[in-house]
Amino acid sequence: EEIVARGKYVFPISKNYPTDVTSIVGCAVATGVGAVINTARVHPGNSVAVFGVGGVGLSAIGAASIYESYPLIAIDIRDDKLELAKEFGATHVVNSSTVDPVESVIDISKGGVDYAFDTIGKKATAEQILTVLRPGGQGINNFGGTAILVGNPPPEITLDPMHFQTYQKQYTGSHGASYPERDFPMILHWYQEGKLPLDKLVSHRYRLNQINEAYESLKNGEILGRAIIEY
Repeated sequence: EEIVARGKYVFPISKNYPTDVTSIVGCAVATGVGAVINTARVHPGNSVAVFGVGGVGLSAIGAASIYESYPLIAIDIRDDKLELAKEFGATHVVNSSTVDPVESVIDISKGGVDYAFDTIGKKATAEQILTVLRPGGQGINNFGGTAILVGNPPPEITLDPMHFQTYQKQYTGSHGASYPERDFPMILHWYQEGKLPLDKLVSHRYRLNQINEAYESLKNGEILGRAIIEY
């Protein structure tokens, strides 16, 4: 019934919004959305690839869709997650367990994407987001694409420095760079307008006495978007 929290992390939300939706905004949603609109600052028409279609990845896809990205490519190893990604706005999907994701993204985007997000943090995906970017040219301001690492990374990854020096690509990290008082109302407004289907992001619901079951489902990768505990 009561909880102690730092004041700067607390933001009042209207009771007009269902709590099963608002409960997930402060983590996965704000991180995925924020990586797109705050860190990358994606613009309409930019091409985007998102590696990993969990709660954070779906939120990133939803934001990129609202910002009219095209193509908007979702990459994952599960077809059910990729089907859900289409409901969040993905225009293309790639199952990386059956095809080479790098070749597929480059082919779909006709040379590489403007922005690539890794919401997983695996060694392979942390490296792949750099290789799927469009290269820059020889002009002074002709920059290549930008890779954004959102998932917690492994201890080491290997990157070819030619991507930076020759092809003028950028690589950065993001925790979402969100400001609750600014971004939360915007996210909930998108939900209210039907632009960001946060209700579909809640794919599993558990009672408190099922918390061990919920933990195992999360551990085994069975949760498509986000799971919540209902009281």
